[in-house]
Amino acid sequence: MTRTIRMGAGGEFDLIRRLLAEAPESLSSVLVGPGDDAAVLRDGWVVSTDLSIEDVHFRRSWLSDIEIGRRAAVAGLSDLAAMGAQPLALLLSLAAPRGDTVDVEAVVRGVQAAAAEHGIAVAGGDLSRSPGPLVLDVVALGCADWPVQRDGAEPGDHVWGTGTLGAAAAAVRLWERGEEPASELRAAYATPRARIAEACCLVEREVVDAMIDLSDGLAGDVGHLAAASGVTITLEEERIPVASAAKDALTAGEALSAALHGGEDYELCFVTDPDVVDVEEFESRFGVPVTRVGSVAEGEGVWLERADGSRERLERGGFDHWAPPT
Repeated sequence: MTRTIRMGAGGEFDLIRRLLAEAPESLSSVLVGPGDDAAVLRDGWVVSTDLSIEDVHFRRSWLSDIEIGRRAAVAGLSDLAAMGAQPLALLLSLAAPRGDTVDVEAVVRGVQAAAAEHGIAVAGGDLSRSPGPLVLDVVALGCADWPVQRDGAEPGDHVWGTGTLGAAAAAVRLWERGEEPASELRAAYATPRARIAEACCLVEREVVDAMIDLSDGLAGDVGHLAAASGVTITLEEERIPVASAAKDALTAGEALSAALHGGEDYELCFVTDPDVVDVEEFESRFGVPVTRVGSVAEGEGVWLERADGSRERLERGGFDHWAPPT
């Protein structure tokens, strides 16, 4: 029977819940359906699909055509990382506006480059003209003996994150203000990495209880872990690894907000038993920092513990495509 993972709050997820209520009965070939980073099929197949739409997920004035393609592929590969899956292939559907404004071959080369970084290829797809924006849809195919899901967090567990957060969102804020971001901020947005090797290592060592990739912001994505697992998660402000470049470019409050709510980091957030992560070995092996950012307890929702010991509930999640206009 197909398992549907409980989702967090937000207009986008309210819509998904309504759509699922009208869906036909599940199939035995689908082991994990909507609500996680990817679907899990029989025989260990893990499948994700991700849209990347001009002026929604990116602006062409910010990126080269190759970067647009590579970044779209990384979003799909990052979903496989969140499940602890090894990539097998990508499929690409692309709709481009008429004229010579988009170098379609360069966009595809970007997707191929991201695939090649993980030893896989683009196995097929579809091409079309678009009457409006450039649209990419990347399907990522992977496999896993033990796919990690979002619903394994338990009271007493610790919450960890890889890398630093907020740099990509800081770049977007500066572009929207008409400013040019520093090279480190631009690179965080334009050339993120999917943490495939890091995720698979954690799974192989059997230390991960639940995991998600940070595509929509730490607060929103941790909210999905909390909702799926039926627990409350408290993030500790002083532990959140806000990127130094984001702190340099924004006010302290803006930089923290970028880390909590900005998204586009494509780092891993995972939940473990206490005292099982070998930080020194992980950082030495991958050259990526790993930080304990919070803890799990009974209850529901996500809380932020401030430096002065006060606590506030984080009602705001990450980016929501169906949020009411502000």
